[in-house]
Amino acid sequence: MESLTDTLNERVNKLIPRDKSSEWGSPHLSVTPLSVAVSQLAADVAALQTAVREMALEIQKLSEITTS
Repeated sequence: MESLTDTLNERVNKLIPRDKSSEWGSPHLSVTPLSVAVSQLAADVAALQTAVREMALEIQKLSEITTS
């Protein structure tokens, strides 16, 4: 089971990169132009949506295995 967890963690980390809030262009910095911040936030939301979908599929697969 650990390998499945590791694989899922790796996939989520690939979809949702580590926070780089100290870099220019981050929506967390007040010096980032609004258009850049909104664009980055939209990309972050899209990545989160994809990651949640992938996690939901994995959970569904696991629940089907355990109830069989």
